[in-house]
Amino acid sequence: MKNIIFVMTVTLAMTFLTSCGPQAGVKEDKIVETKKVEKVEAVENKVLTDKDKMTIAKYSSYSQAKKKQKKWREMLGYINNIFEIDPNFQYAKDILLYWRGTGYEELGVSDSALVDYERFLELRSDHEGVMIKLDYIYATSDELEKAIDISLKLAELDPENNDYNKKLGKYYFKTIKQLKEENEDDPEIGEIAEITIEYFEKYLEINPDDEEINNLSTQLTALFMDKEVLIEKYLANIEKNPEDVKTMGKLADMYYKDGMSAEAAKLYVKVHVADPKNLKIIKKLIRINKNNISKAIIYNKKAIELDSDNESYNLSLAKLYKEKKLFSKARSECKKALKKNRNNKNAYKIWAQVYTASVVACEADITYEDKLVFTIAYGLFEKSGDTRRMHSMKEGGQVPSKMDYFQNKSTEKPTRRCYKWINMEWDEAKYIGEFIKTL
Repeated sequence: MKNIIFVMTVTLAMTFLTSCGPQAGVKEDKIVETKKVEKVEAVENKVLTDKDKMTIAKYSSYSQAKKKQKKWREMLGYINNIFEIDPNFQYAKDILLYWRGTGYEELGVSDSALVDYERFLELRSDHEGVMIKLDYIYATSDELEKAIDISLKLAELDPENNDYNKKLGKYYFKTIKQLKEENEDDPEIGEIAEITIEYFEKYLEINPDDEEINNLSTQLTALFMDKEVLIEKYLANIEKNPEDVKTMGKLADMYYKDGMSAEAAKLYVKVHVADPKNLKIIKKLIRINKNNISKAIIYNKKAIELDSDNESYNLSLAKLYKEKKLFSKARSECKKALKKNRNNKNAYKIWAQVYTASVVACEADITYEDKLVFTIAYGLFEKSGDTRRMHSMKEGGQVPSKMDYFQNKSTEKPTRRCYKWINMEWDEAKYIGEFIKTL
C-alpha cells in the first residue's frame, strides 16, 4: 500500500511540476554551479531511493521551465544536480543530456556541448536534432570525417532532401584540399574526387543553375578525370541511350571548352529539342551562336518567353538587331527593357548606341543632319550617366556647335533616307531641341 501511495505521489508531482515549473510561492532548491563537463564514463549503478526519484522529477520539471525561459545557467544547474544523483539515467530522462548540450552551446561552451551531444547520440542514434547540431560543430571545426559520417546518416533519414548531396559534395571537396596540403600525390585524392563529382552531379540534376556547384564540379572533372576517357564514356552512354540529354549536355560542355563549337552546338540543339524549357541550355545556345546573329536572335526570343521579367535578354536582342541594322526593332527592345526595369541605365546606353550605329550605317561624310541624330544619342547617354561619352562627343564635333547651328537654322530634323526609321514624334527626338537651346 505504501508503494502504491508513493508511486501516485511521484506521478502527481511530475505532472504538476512539468506543466507549471517553479512558480511564485514554490521554493526552489539551491542549484549547483554551472561547470564544464568532460567525457562521462558509465559508473556502477547505484540504487536510487524514493527521495532521489522525487528530487529527479522535481529538478526535471524545473529545468524544463528554465529551458522555456531561456535561463540557460539555471537550467544547467538543475540538470547537473540530476546527473550527480543519476549519471546512468536509471530514472532520469536522457533528453536532459541534449538540453544540457543546448545550454552549453547557448553559453558559448562549445567543447562541453560537444561532449553532451556525442554522448546523447550514443543513446539516441536516430535523433535528427542532435545530428544537425553535431554536423554544424564538426564542419565549422574542420572535423570533416565526422561531418561526413553525420551527413550520411541525415541523408538516410531524409533521402528526398537534395541539399545533403550538395553538403556532402562540399565536405568531400574540402577533404581533397586538406589531403593535397599534406601530400599532393596522395592516391586517395583521385578516389575522393570521383565520389565528390557524383554527389555534385546528383545535386545538379535538381538544381542545375547553382553556379558555385557547377564551377566546383567542372574544376574537379578537369583535374581528376581523364578527358579522352570521359568523352568515350559519354559517347558510349549516348549510343546506348540516345535520349540521354543529361550526358549530351555534359559532352557539349566539354566540346565547347575545347573550342569544338560546332560539335557542342549540335548537342545543345538536341538537348533543347528534348527539353525546350531548359533556360540554361538556351543561354548556352545564345553564347555559342554569338557570331551567328540570326540564330542568336531566335534563342534570345526563346529566353524572353521563359524569363519574361528579365530585361537583360531584351538588351541582348537590341544589340543583335543593331548589328543587323534593324534600328527600329533595337530601339523597341530597349524600351521593353526599361518597362521591366526603369532603373537600368545600361538600357539608355544601348539605346544611344542604336542611334550612333545608325549614323555610321549611313556611310557618308558627317553632315549637320548626322549631328542631329548624334544629339539624340547624346541625350540618351546623359540619361545613362555616361558623362565621359558626352564629353567625347562634344570634343569630337559629333554634336552641333554654335556655328553649325547658325549655318543650318533651316534644318530642324534629319531627312536623309537612311534615317527614315526615326519617328520625330518619339520622346527622345526632343533631345535635339533641348540641345539646340544650350547653344
